[in-house]
Order: sequence, then C-alpha cells, then structure tokens
Amino acid sequence: MPSRSKMIAFAMPKHLTLAGPAALEVDPIKRSRFIVHATPVSSVDEALAFIEQVRSLYPDAGHHCFAWRLGVGDGGFRVSDDGEPSGTAGMPILNHIDGAELRNVVFVVVRYFGGTKLGKGGLIRAYGGAAGALIQAVEAIEVEETRTVEVRCSYRDQGTVSSVLRRYELSPFDTEFSEEVVLRVRVPVDHLDALHHAVAESTGGRAISRPCIVQG
Repeated sequence: MPSRSKMIAFAMPKHLTLAGPAALEVDPIKRSRFIVHATPVSSVDEALAFIEQVRSLYPDAGHHCFAWRLGVGDGGFRVSDDGEPSGTAGMPILNHIDGAELRNVVFVVVRYFGGTKLGKGGLIRAYGGAAGALIQAVEAIEVEETRTVEVRCSYRDQGTVSSVLRRYELSPFDTEFSEEVVLRVRVPVDHLDALHHAVAESTGGRAISRPCIVQG
C-alpha cells in the first residue's frame, strides 16, 4: 500500500442532506391527514425502494406524493402528484427541498382525504407545508460531494485497479465477480477525470471506468 505521502489529497465540495430517516404528521387540514416521510438516499433505486416502503405503511391512503433531489439540474430530480391535480403536490415538495438546499433526499407525503376538497392552492400549501414542517423539525448535515463510479476490469487487471483506487484513498462499496470484475466506488466530483485517466493509463486502456448515470 502506498505511503501517506503518495496519497492524493482532496478538497471536496460539500452539500446538505438529512441526518437520517424522519417522519411527521402535521395538523389535519379540513379533516385531511398529511403524513410526511423522508430519508437520505444516494441513488434512484434507493429512492424508489423508500417510496414503496412508505406506500406499504399506508396502503389505504388516497395519495402517496413524492419528490426527490439527487443531483443538480433537470436530470437530478423526480416528482409525482400521484392522482392529485398536476403541479399541486410533487413540485411544492421539491420546492421546499431545494429551498433548504438539500441533496440526495427523497420526501413522500401521504394524504388521507377528509371529505372536503382543498382546491389547487390549498393542496400546494398543504403538500409543500408538510415537507417544510419536516425540514424545520429535523437535522441537516453537511456531507462531501461524490459521484458513484463503476470500474470494469479483467481479473488480471484487478490488482492494478485496486492499487489505483488505494492511491486515491478510495474503497469499493460494492464488487461483482462474473466474466469480469466490477468495482463501484464513490469519487470526489472534482477528481472524476483524473481517476478515469489513471485507471485507463495503468491498464493500457483495458479497464473502463464511468460514472453511474442518475436517471431522473
């Protein structure tokens, strides 16, 4: 293993996220109940799994509206009104997530209809307000900004690739062994290009490293 003097030091960008899973039921609005659940996530798959988990907790609820924010830009989020009028649930939730400058989070707001329609304005205030109430009640933490990178290499090159990762002080969080070796690591965003170059150069172009694309 390389000495500490040979390690590559990172000054990594950071962002805010939730400290952990949280849930809150706000005061009823015209007898409609609004229950919000949220959690930090690092991928679309994790966000989808959390949404399904919340659905299973409230299978008889009329709506399970959600929003997630993973990365910047239009590809880094998804919203759902889940049967509510368009734009009255998912976007108000996302607006509060973005207003708090949170990343890598998913929020699900569950509604039990109370028998009285709230109108579009009322729904926007209700769904957004539920998300905002939870944000006010929970702890946000600052975390280092990374991207998940997938490195594919032959068994022959695995040792060389592992040496490159150690030089960058990176450890795979997931490894697959089949016809080739697949290593998944979280890499500082400012050093993605350098890692791709180092992996390719050290293996003569045989190993391939690429970011795992986040689908919004």
